[in-house]
Amino acid sequence: MAGIAASALALAAIGAGATSAQAQTTPAPSYQLGADGTTAPIYSYADAIRERVFVPVAGVDQDQDGVTDRVAIDIIRPKESGPDKQVPAIIDDSPYYTSVGRGNETQFIHTTAAGNLDFFPLFVDNYFVPRGYAYIAAEAVGTAFSTGCPLHGGPGDVAGFKAVIDWLEGRVQGFTSVAGNVPVVASWANGKNAMIGKSYDGTFANGVAATGVDGLTTIVPISAISSWYDYSRMGGIAENSNYPRSLDNSITSDQPASRLGVVPPVNHNTACQKTPIPDVFNYLNGVDGDETGDMNPFWIDRDYTKDVSKVKAAVFETHGLNDGNVMPKQFSQWWTQLNVPKKLWLSNEGHVDPFDYRRDQWVDTLHKWFDHWLYGINNDVMSQPQVDIEREPGQWETQASWPAAASSTVNGYLQGTKPGAAGAINLSSGGAADTVTFKDGFTSSSNGPTEATQIANPTGSQANRAVFLTAPLKHDLHLSGTPYIDLFASLDKPQSNIGAMLVDYNSTPFTKINPANDGVKTDTATPRDCVGDSTPADSACYLRIIKNLQSTTSFRFTRGILDSSNRDSLYSSSPVTPGQEYEFKVEQEPVDYIIPAGHQLGVIVEGNFRSFGLANTLGATFTIDTKKSTVQLPVDGGAGAASASGGFITDSTAPTMTPVPADMTVDSTDATGATVNFATPTATDDIDPNPIVTCTPASGTKFKVGTTTVTCAAKDANGNASASGSFNVTVRFVGTATGGASGAVPATLSLTLGTPASFGAFAPGVANDYTASTTATVTSTAGDATLSVSDPGHLTNGAFSLASPLQVSFAPASWTGPVSNANVAISFAQHIGANDALRTGTYGKTLTFTLSTTTP
Repeated sequence: MAGIAASALALAAIGAGATSAQAQTTPAPSYQLGADGTTAPIYSYADAIRERVFVPVAGVDQDQDGVTDRVAIDIIRPKESGPDKQVPAIIDDSPYYTSVGRGNETQFIHTTAAGNLDFFPLFVDNYFVPRGYAYIAAEAVGTAFSTGCPLHGGPGDVAGFKAVIDWLEGRVQGFTSVAGNVPVVASWANGKNAMIGKSYDGTFANGVAATGVDGLTTIVPISAISSWYDYSRMGGIAENSNYPRSLDNSITSDQPASRLGVVPPVNHNTACQKTPIPDVFNYLNGVDGDETGDMNPFWIDRDYTKDVSKVKAAVFETHGLNDGNVMPKQFSQWWTQLNVPKKLWLSNEGHVDPFDYRRDQWVDTLHKWFDHWLYGINNDVMSQPQVDIEREPGQWETQASWPAAASSTVNGYLQGTKPGAAGAINLSSGGAADTVTFKDGFTSSSNGPTEATQIANPTGSQANRAVFLTAPLKHDLHLSGTPYIDLFASLDKPQSNIGAMLVDYNSTPFTKINPANDGVKTDTATPRDCVGDSTPADSACYLRIIKNLQSTTSFRFTRGILDSSNRDSLYSSSPVTPGQEYEFKVEQEPVDYIIPAGHQLGVIVEGNFRSFGLANTLGATFTIDTKKSTVQLPVDGGAGAASASGGFITDSTAPTMTPVPADMTVDSTDATGATVNFATPTATDDIDPNPIVTCTPASGTKFKVGTTTVTCAAKDANGNASASGSFNVTVRFVGTATGGASGAVPATLSLTLGTPASFGAFAPGVANDYTASTTATVTSTAGDATLSVSDPGHLTNGAFSLASPLQVSFAPASWTGPVSNANVAISFAQHIGANDALRTGTYGKTLTFTLSTTTP
């Protein structure tokens, strides 16, 4: 009877249109403040209530089985919570709980036979439940214990998590089982709710906030997506193929019971790929638009930024500026449009949770954030500077806003110098060359210059790239915002990808995060530290990470790509006319980066970008207009700061040229003149490392008979010319007659031997190697000559012979031309063994030495 009465009460509350079940009573205070002004751990984590609730998602049936999909949520809350002691809810909305896993240590929910969780991933439950919060692990539509099929963050997926807020607020029903009708009311909820999560989880937090749902008080998106198009595409270029289906395949592939305890009753991976219909995942391949890379209705539905004006929740956002997975544009295009209270952390790392890279400060700040927004506690979290930025590895500083308040766009003109040389970046148009040309270096879709190759040796070969460099900075240059490379260029093909990046160069190595593996590695040597309360089944103790650093002379701090066909719009494609100039504005990932004094800023432009976007047309030739093209830099302090940095120099100093050659005279038997070669002077310049020296007429040209003045001058990349120098070349026409004397050389091969060699006395019974030498003198008029000896054989003494043969060698033994009285060293070697029998007397051997030739 009690259960029936409770059901009747719940239905009555909903039928009456109550905004929330908790509005029926006046709750008692559910928290206590500690000495530090934050909520204190006064509740037992071990005794907390654990329950699973299923919330229908009105109008959503993504597995097309005719039944409304339900979202499963696993709740842990203080045992004392209820109508008289209401608590706020922190929700981690995720598709990963039973498939991919959560956190640096890849944790999964663990379900008991009773149908509740005895293990929640991550630290949030362990830390916040004892402090008077409920924690909810909400499972995405079509994943874990929810029903339906996931559709890549689409409206139905978002509606699933919105329904959780609606249930907490008493606007929709929840039930005790996946298909049952026994309702559950969140009478314990105080009407304040947060959503938190990294990557896909934080993405859903963005999506739900963009619905404007009442009752979502704050969100904490960590490395989260704000537009799925910009996750799978950039500038119209696909970064992967059929990714929606691939990701849905991953998030529906459940772990075994050994990891999950109880495995979800429905295998969504199988159910969502039924054949012949409805194969939900195959449907994704047909609508993802991979064929063109253009924005289409599928991606528009998954662009949460279009509804950012609906967001009511306060936002605490974090992102890694070197995140190569969910790239920084995802935070910036969301952050800059938010019109709600907000806070931002920007780290050096890649796709990493702040719990791992800045644990203590993160837990403290998150604690204050939730206390403020979910309990209304007046603390300093909103009076602190709005933005925390990791300026160098482990070195954090605050900023009033992002982008920096004084940041404004400064055009750095990409100036050409000379063919095959790196260009310059200056604050006005100029340079010695009107254009630069390079060819995309890809020979197949997967074979082209790597990013490291394109960055290395910036003043080297420009065959497959165009590099532009500032002068070394005299003062730091702070970039804060989104840079663009605004190219005016022509292609020799109807389409090409265009890649660009900004690089920090220095001649002396400097320390930076190594983006490989997101710039971190797990520290397994240091003991775990504990954040919150534990149970035997659910530990609050976690490993820390170590930053993965590098010592380098170059650091790529942002990049971008553009399909030339999407130069005007991401919604449609248009090929270019080969040879015609167009504007291509290549957006870079947002930055907050300081280029230190002494370093140089480099801009690199290329065709296809290796490992960033799928390659399209191969081998296009680019011709860049270096009078109009610019890099648009978001400089903190604007043009004044850019000029003060000293890197953008208006060069008015001429190069210095070495002296020209002395006057010279050349004789010629040709009445029309002679080809004259001379040493062209060299030049140095305070900015251009390779100024060009031009002599007129040039060395190697034909000079007419008479005296010609040669004038030489040096010019640098910015057109500054040195004073000229000159010298005279006099060509004399001369007549010649032939005549002379002769003498004959008879064929001669002469070999004279020196004093015969002697080994001295041989010692019987003693092993030894004896040596002796003599000389020879060779005179030869032949084209070649070779000295040889007859077979030395063995030294003999009457009828007795030595056991080991005589060895003879020459130095030299041959000649490649005539020689006179050439000395030859002749060496003899004789081995005597300890057991060799030696006869009294003299051992000897007569040898024949022969000097021979094949070209007498």
